[in-house]
Amino acid sequence: MWFRRCSQNMRTRRILVVALAALATGLFTTIPAHAGNWEETLLDPPPSRIEPGVTYTFGYWILQHGSYPYQGGGDLGPTALRATDGEGISVEFPGTRSKTAGHYSAEVVFPHKGTWTIASQHEVLMPDPRVAVVTVPGSVAIEPSEMTERADHKWGPVRPSFPPSAAAADGAAPVVEVPEVAPRGHVTAVDDETADALPTWLVVVGGAVTIGFAVLLARRYRRINR
Repeated sequence: MWFRRCSQNMRTRRILVVALAALATGLFTTIPAHAGNWEETLLDPPPSRIEPGVTYTFGYWILQHGSYPYQGGGDLGPTALRATDGEGISVEFPGTRSKTAGHYSAEVVFPHKGTWTIASQHEVLMPDPRVAVVTVPGSVAIEPSEMTERADHKWGPVRPSFPPSAAAADGAAPVVEVPEVAPRGHVTAVDDETADALPTWLVVVGGAVTIGFAVLLARRYRRINR
Protein backbone atom coordinates (compact mmCIF):
# COMPACT_ATOMS: atom_id res chain seq x y z
CA MET A 1 0.00 0.00 0.00
CA TRP A 2 2.81 2.43 0.97
CA PHE A 3 4.78 1.54 -2.17
CA ARG A 4 1.71 2.10 -4.39
CA ARG A 5 1.05 5.51 -2.80
CA CYS A 6 4.68 6.58 -3.35
CA SER A 7 4.51 5.41 -6.93
CA GLN A 8 1.32 7.40 -7.51
CA ASN A 9 2.89 10.47 -5.90
CA MET A 10 5.95 10.27 -8.14
CA ARG A 11 3.77 9.79 -11.21
CA THR A 12 1.59 12.79 -10.28
CA ARG A 13 4.64 15.00 -9.72
CA ARG A 14 6.08 13.94 -13.06
CA ILE A 15 2.82 14.79 -14.85
CA LEU A 16 2.68 18.19 -13.14
CA VAL A 17 6.24 19.03 -14.18
CA VAL A 18 5.60 17.95 -17.78
CA ALA A 19 2.34 19.91 -17.97
CA LEU A 20 3.86 23.12 -16.65
CA ALA A 21 6.89 22.75 -18.90
CA ALA A 22 4.63 22.25 -21.90
CA LEU A 23 2.65 25.34 -20.95
CA ALA A 24 5.79 27.49 -20.63
CA THR A 25 7.26 26.17 -23.87
CA GLY A 26 4.03 26.75 -25.76
CA LEU A 27 3.63 30.30 -24.53
CA PHE A 28 7.20 31.30 -25.33
CA THR A 29 7.56 29.58 -28.70
CA THR A 30 4.22 30.16 -30.39
CA ILE A 31 4.15 33.93 -29.91
CA PRO A 32 6.54 35.42 -32.47
CA ALA A 33 9.16 37.84 -31.18
CA HIS A 34 9.14 41.31 -32.64
CA ALA A 35 12.83 42.12 -32.71
CA GLY A 36 14.33 45.33 -33.97
CA ASN A 37 11.62 47.72 -32.70
CA TRP A 38 14.05 50.43 -31.59
CA GLU A 39 14.54 54.02 -32.58
CA GLU A 40 17.01 56.89 -32.48
CA THR A 41 15.83 60.38 -31.57
CA LEU A 42 17.68 63.24 -33.27
CA LEU A 43 17.41 66.87 -32.23
CA ASP A 44 17.29 69.70 -34.72
CA PRO A 45 20.06 72.28 -34.22
CA PRO A 46 19.25 73.60 -30.71
CA PRO A 47 19.48 77.16 -29.35
CA SER A 48 23.04 78.30 -28.75
CA ARG A 49 22.40 78.95 -25.06
CA ILE A 50 19.88 77.65 -22.54
CA GLU A 51 18.77 79.60 -19.47
CA PRO A 52 16.55 78.33 -16.61
CA GLY A 53 12.89 79.31 -16.73
CA VAL A 54 13.00 80.28 -20.42
CA THR A 55 10.82 78.47 -22.98
CA TYR A 56 12.49 77.06 -26.09
CA THR A 57 11.15 75.06 -29.01
CA PHE A 58 13.05 71.84 -29.61
CA GLY A 59 12.50 70.07 -32.92
CA TYR A 60 13.22 66.35 -32.95
CA TRP A 61 12.99 63.30 -35.17
CA ILE A 62 12.03 59.81 -34.05
CA LEU A 63 13.55 57.44 -36.60
CA GLN A 64 13.02 53.70 -36.53
CA HIS A 65 16.43 52.00 -36.71
CA GLY A 66 17.85 55.51 -36.83
CA SER A 67 17.00 55.73 -40.51
CA TYR A 68 13.35 56.38 -41.39
CA PRO A 69 9.99 57.34 -39.88
CA TYR A 70 8.02 54.62 -38.11
CA GLN A 71 7.17 51.88 -40.62
CA GLY A 72 4.40 50.13 -38.68
CA GLY A 73 0.69 50.65 -39.12
CA GLY A 74 -0.57 54.06 -38.04
CA ASP A 75 1.82 56.31 -36.15
CA LEU A 76 3.67 56.44 -32.85
CA GLY A 77 0.84 58.22 -31.10
CA PRO A 78 1.77 60.72 -28.36
CA THR A 79 5.49 61.46 -28.11
CA ALA A 80 7.50 63.63 -25.75
CA LEU A 81 10.95 64.69 -24.64
CA ARG A 82 11.79 63.94 -21.01
CA ALA A 83 14.51 65.87 -19.17
CA THR A 84 16.01 64.43 -15.96
CA ASP A 85 18.33 66.35 -13.67
CA GLY A 86 21.15 65.07 -11.48
CA GLU A 87 18.77 64.41 -8.58
CA GLY A 88 16.53 62.17 -10.68
CA ILE A 89 13.75 64.76 -11.04
CA SER A 90 12.08 64.50 -14.47
CA VAL A 91 10.09 66.98 -16.51
CA GLU A 92 8.18 65.86 -19.60
CA PHE A 93 7.53 68.06 -22.63
CA PRO A 94 4.75 66.75 -24.94
CA GLY A 95 5.54 66.76 -28.63
CA THR A 96 3.47 68.07 -31.52
CA ARG A 97 3.61 66.13 -34.78
CA SER A 98 4.81 68.08 -37.80
CA LYS A 99 3.68 67.74 -41.41
CA THR A 100 6.82 65.77 -42.24
CA ALA A 101 6.63 62.14 -41.12
CA GLY A 102 8.83 61.38 -38.14
CA HIS A 103 9.29 65.02 -37.11
CA TYR A 104 7.96 66.61 -33.92
CA SER A 105 8.44 69.74 -31.83
CA ALA A 106 8.16 70.39 -28.10
CA GLU A 107 8.09 73.50 -25.92
CA VAL A 108 10.90 72.97 -23.45
CA VAL A 109 11.63 74.89 -20.25
CA PHE A 110 14.19 73.85 -17.63
CA PRO A 111 12.88 74.88 -14.18
CA HIS A 112 16.27 75.29 -12.50
CA LYS A 113 20.00 75.23 -13.05
CA GLY A 114 21.89 71.97 -13.41
CA THR A 115 22.76 69.24 -15.85
CA TRP A 116 19.79 67.64 -17.60
CA THR A 117 19.70 64.45 -19.68
CA ILE A 118 17.10 64.39 -22.45
CA ALA A 119 15.39 61.15 -23.52
CA SER A 120 12.46 60.41 -25.83
CA GLN A 121 9.09 59.04 -24.71
CA HIS A 122 6.38 57.06 -26.55
CA GLU A 123 4.73 53.65 -26.30
CA VAL A 124 5.41 51.88 -29.60
CA LEU A 125 9.14 51.56 -30.25
CA MET A 126 11.91 51.24 -27.68
CA PRO A 127 12.62 54.92 -26.84
CA ASP A 128 16.02 56.58 -26.97
CA PRO A 129 17.28 56.99 -23.36
CA ARG A 130 20.02 59.53 -24.12
CA VAL A 131 19.35 62.12 -26.82
CA ALA A 132 21.34 65.05 -25.45
CA VAL A 133 22.84 66.53 -22.28
CA VAL A 134 21.89 70.12 -21.44
CA THR A 135 23.85 72.36 -19.10
CA VAL A 136 21.63 75.07 -17.60
CA PRO A 137 22.74 77.76 -17.96
CA GLY A 138 24.82 76.69 -20.89
CA SER A 139 24.51 74.75 -24.11
CA VAL A 140 23.02 71.55 -25.54
CA ALA A 141 25.43 68.68 -26.24
CA ILE A 142 23.79 66.27 -28.70
CA GLU A 143 24.84 62.69 -28.11
CA PRO A 144 26.98 61.10 -30.84
CA SER A 145 25.16 58.37 -32.73
CA GLU A 146 25.75 54.66 -32.18
CA MET A 147 24.97 54.20 -35.86
CA THR A 148 27.72 53.77 -38.42
CA GLU A 149 25.44 52.86 -41.31
CA ARG A 150 21.86 53.94 -41.93
CA ALA A 151 19.29 52.45 -44.28
CA ASP A 152 18.37 54.44 -47.37
CA HIS A 153 15.30 56.64 -47.22
CA LYS A 154 13.95 59.14 -49.74
CA TRP A 155 13.99 62.38 -47.77
CA GLY A 156 12.52 65.55 -49.21
CA PRO A 157 13.89 69.04 -48.59
CA VAL A 158 13.04 68.66 -44.88
CA ARG A 159 15.37 66.08 -43.40
CA PRO A 160 17.06 65.18 -40.11
CA SER A 161 20.38 66.58 -38.96
CA PHE A 162 22.33 63.38 -38.38
CA PRO A 163 24.95 63.68 -35.62
CA PRO A 164 28.45 62.24 -36.06
CA SER A 165 29.02 58.63 -35.01
CA ALA A 166 30.57 57.85 -31.65
CA ALA A 167 34.13 56.55 -31.60
CA ALA A 168 32.99 53.04 -30.62
CA ALA A 169 29.81 53.04 -32.73
CA ASP A 170 29.05 49.74 -34.43
CA GLY A 171 25.33 49.91 -35.26
CA ALA A 172 23.91 49.29 -38.71
CA ALA A 173 20.26 49.65 -39.60
CA PRO A 174 18.38 46.71 -41.11
CA VAL A 175 16.47 47.34 -44.30
CA VAL A 176 12.71 47.26 -43.70
CA GLU A 177 10.36 46.97 -46.63
CA VAL A 178 6.97 48.60 -46.17
CA PRO A 179 4.31 46.00 -47.07
CA GLU A 180 2.07 46.92 -49.96
CA VAL A 181 -1.70 46.69 -49.62
CA ALA A 182 -2.82 43.81 -51.82
CA PRO A 183 -5.86 44.34 -54.04
CA ARG A 184 -9.08 42.61 -53.00
CA GLY A 185 -9.12 38.96 -53.98
CA HIS A 186 -5.35 38.78 -54.28
CA VAL A 187 -3.49 36.28 -52.10
CA THR A 188 -0.09 37.32 -50.82
CA ALA A 189 2.69 35.10 -49.59
CA VAL A 190 2.89 34.63 -45.84
CA ASP A 191 6.17 35.00 -44.03
CA ASP A 192 7.48 31.67 -42.70
CA GLU A 193 7.70 32.99 -39.13
CA THR A 194 4.10 34.20 -39.24
CA ALA A 195 2.90 30.98 -40.81
CA ASP A 196 4.54 28.86 -38.12
CA ALA A 197 3.09 30.90 -35.26
CA LEU A 198 -0.21 29.77 -33.81
CA PRO A 199 -3.09 32.26 -33.53
CA THR A 200 -3.13 34.14 -30.25
CA TRP A 201 -6.58 32.85 -29.27
CA LEU A 202 -5.40 29.27 -29.72
CA VAL A 203 -2.39 29.89 -27.48
CA VAL A 204 -4.64 31.39 -24.79
CA VAL A 205 -7.13 28.51 -24.94
CA GLY A 206 -4.33 25.94 -24.87
CA GLY A 207 -2.74 27.66 -21.89
CA ALA A 208 -6.04 27.75 -20.00
CA VAL A 209 -6.64 24.06 -20.66
CA THR A 210 -3.11 23.18 -19.53
CA ILE A 211 -3.45 25.22 -16.34
CA GLY A 212 -6.80 23.62 -15.58
CA PHE A 213 -5.29 20.18 -16.10
CA ALA A 214 -2.39 21.05 -13.80
CA VAL A 215 -4.78 22.30 -11.09
CA LEU A 216 -6.80 19.09 -11.35
CA LEU A 217 -3.67 16.99 -10.93
CA ALA A 218 -2.55 19.11 -7.96
CA ARG A 219 -5.89 18.52 -6.21
CA ARG A 220 -5.57 14.82 -6.84
CA TYR A 221 -2.05 14.90 -5.46
CA ARG A 222 -3.21 16.59 -2.24
CA ARG A 223 -6.10 14.13 -1.91
CA ILE A 224 -3.73 11.16 -2.20
CA ASN A 225 -1.39 12.56 0.47
CA ARG A 226 -4.08 13.14 3.10
